[in-house]
Amino acid sequence: MIGLGSSEKMAAFLKKTAAQQDNMDTNRICVSRLTMLFDPDSFVSLDNKVVSRPFSAAFDRPPVEGDGVVTGYGTIGGRLVFAASQDPDVYGGSISRAHAMKIVKVLDMAVSSGAPFIAIYSSGGARIEEGVLALEGMGALLSALDEAKGVIPLISVVLGNCPGGLAIAAAAGDFLLFGGDKARMFMNSPVLTAAGSDGSVSVSGIGTPDVHRKDTGLAAFVLPDEESCLFKAREILDYIPVNTGDTLVFTREAVTFDDSNRTSEILNGMASDADTSGLDIKAVISEVSDLGAYLEVWEGYGTDIVTAFAKLDGISVGFIGNASSRISEEGARKAAKLVRFCSAFMIPIVTFTNSEGFVIGVETEKSGMIEAAGDLIAAFARSDVPRIGVLTGKAIGTAYLAMNSKMLGADMVFAWPTAEVAVLPADTAANILYRQEIADSEDPSALRAEKVKAYKEQISDPETAAGYGQVDELIMPSATRPRIISALDILLCAYPLIESEINE
Repeated sequence: MIGLGSSEKMAAFLKKTAAQQDNMDTNRICVSRLTMLFDPDSFVSLDNKVVSRPFSAAFDRPPVEGDGVVTGYGTIGGRLVFAASQDPDVYGGSISRAHAMKIVKVLDMAVSSGAPFIAIYSSGGARIEEGVLALEGMGALLSALDEAKGVIPLISVVLGNCPGGLAIAAAAGDFLLFGGDKARMFMNSPVLTAAGSDGSVSVSGIGTPDVHRKDTGLAAFVLPDEESCLFKAREILDYIPVNTGDTLVFTREAVTFDDSNRTSEILNGMASDADTSGLDIKAVISEVSDLGAYLEVWEGYGTDIVTAFAKLDGISVGFIGNASSRISEEGARKAAKLVRFCSAFMIPIVTFTNSEGFVIGVETEKSGMIEAAGDLIAAFARSDVPRIGVLTGKAIGTAYLAMNSKMLGADMVFAWPTAEVAVLPADTAANILYRQEIADSEDPSALRAEKVKAYKEQISDPETAAGYGQVDELIMPSATRPRIISALDILLCAYPLIESEINE
């Protein structure tokens, strides 16, 4: 879901950049993309006279100023950002050593400044005639991206072909966006891949945005065109706190236009209906967030878990919530990715737990489920940002532990009356504990129902967990937003906090 009023913001954004685009060389698509991305008249190009040096007389191409990539810095929403945009019209956007080192230079500058870095990829790959020099440049770029990972926010935008080593570079971004029908990212040539598939795969189905949205989980967003894709890159930055150079600080918008004490009877109704219709976690996130707006990431992958950013009383938070009763390998990996990002950039984490375990099946036992679950647990255990958990429904077994439990360091945990905290669901536990007694009963169904009720009341009731200190407070669903915000206020007292103006 895009934030409230995003269509109007998008129109205003395009209108603001239109006049500047009219004054640009429209034949240079790499420049026009940067013009759309940055605040009007703010982008400063660096090293625009750099050219590749001749490598071999047999494969000498005329040098081109800039060598197929525009690099520099500017502002997005008034915030310093560095960027590189490949030019597909210069030798197919192929990456030479000089081309790569231009990108490495601005990436290093971004790290030194604590500023985000955005790379716009549209390339045929390494420049073949340069041989090992092109590979040297590619290696330098991959190394620089690895060093920058977790230090500054990295956003990758794929608007054309992105093959081989560049695909690895793009995947190194914290968020990978695809825009338009020309965007493709692949490890090997689609032609070669299709040829080796005995006709079972077509060239058109390899490396598509949809593949990376559903299958690989690399695509944070897939947009229909370049304009909306670049606008989405701008929108992401609104949820990432500013790096002052000395430390990351929490930022709060000076004006939020929403009441921090706002309650929601809608959540009470949703909780009451959850047994029959299930709990719509996206609706819960929307109801809790400022103005009902949130930004979901990786929405097509691991759909049993929802990962999103939103604002709570003007403070950016990362949301993780169970959309299905069981956690998949993909869902666990997606959640762990968000936890690590939030931990690196001082974004508080809020979880909504409603899970009775992990996906059941033979294929699950053959998969990387165990490793993925361990990865999620490790991500939470190592996180040192403020973390708040809300138990909305079932919080069962290892799935309960993995979803930001007290044992993994959650700072505050709240529970709705509908929560169940136990090793097993009540009906399963009763069947195991009282199997023989139920079987020997004159009315097995009635006795089974009685035992399930007793287990819920005596074992899995959230009051039991609260009695052992695993739940800080039992709350009505309607009070979820003010409770989370008040907890954030307490937890953020130990951290630097600055107020920022709302971006236009």
